[in-house]
Amino acid sequence: MGGDLGPRVTFKAAQQILVERSDLSIQFYISSLESSWLNAEISAVSFAKIKSRFHIHYCEQFVEMTDKPSHALRRKQKSTMALALKSIANNEVQACISCGNTGALLALSRYTLSTFIDIDRPAMARDIPTAVKPLLMLDLGANIDVGADGLYQFAVLGAAWRKAQGVEKPRLGVLNIGKEASKGTEEIQLAGQLISELNGIEYVGFVEADELYLGELDVVICDGFHGNIALKTSEGLLRYVSQQFDLMLKSNLFGRILSLFTSPVIERFKRQLDPVMHSGALLLGVNGLVVKSHGKSDQQAFYQSLCYALTQVEAGSSQRIGSILDELAQ
Repeated sequence: MGGDLGPRVTFKAAQQILVERSDLSIQFYISSLESSWLNAEISAVSFAKIKSRFHIHYCEQFVEMTDKPSHALRRKQKSTMALALKSIANNEVQACISCGNTGALLALSRYTLSTFIDIDRPAMARDIPTAVKPLLMLDLGANIDVGADGLYQFAVLGAAWRKAQGVEKPRLGVLNIGKEASKGTEEIQLAGQLISELNGIEYVGFVEADELYLGELDVVICDGFHGNIALKTSEGLLRYVSQQFDLMLKSNLFGRILSLFTSPVIERFKRQLDPVMHSGALLLGVNGLVVKSHGKSDQQAFYQSLCYALTQVEAGSSQRIGSILDELAQ
């Protein structure tokens, strides 16, 4: 509920992944107002094979995209989003995925799951593809304006997550308008000083946006305002490059002939560029695995978010991050 394209998208994506994974079950939280079409869908013959692993919870409320986080927290504790998060707290599921209201998801996650000790605000984090290895970038929009201490906490969270994934000494940088220590706001400069004293990481200092895709870093941190702009700009550029690549091949006879022989390579290249293939962001800092899918997610994008969540569950990183945070804090 709450995504731009409605719950049919999430239902189709859930159905798709259940067909592929016989070891997976899904708890599906949906508004009772949607029961008519959903009942028709689950009565279909094609749904019979996965029906026993698809558990529907009809809820009397749902969080709308226009709801303020405070309103969702106070008035919508019986919403699809709130009850899905409570299923993590009750150890009924291992992960929660939503393409709904980001602010509400953040507020309800903090309330329902609580944050780790010494972490005030969870951060939205995502792996972005680079020339060498994935780069964990946070925050991507959950916290618009944070000070030096908040950025320091993001660094601790990002480093702990990478360590939980097996990176012994993560290379970490702070996104800034220049590499020099004198660049940026006072809060960013102070954050750099605090992070430089953090044990267990290789702090490389300030990095500029054009360095993000070089593949030299494991983690980059920033506030949610600048992180969201950087991510959306990158996604727009990637779509533009992919579209121009198609136009170039179709613009003349030579290009069309070339595409006949290089089609598999071209398609693989386009998939690597497609933001849909990297859908899903982690809500780092809460006691549970919460994945935020884009509000504009279509079936393929939400399916990729489900795959991403499943990968994190199987890796077990969310179970290890708590103890690693304790080690970093010492």
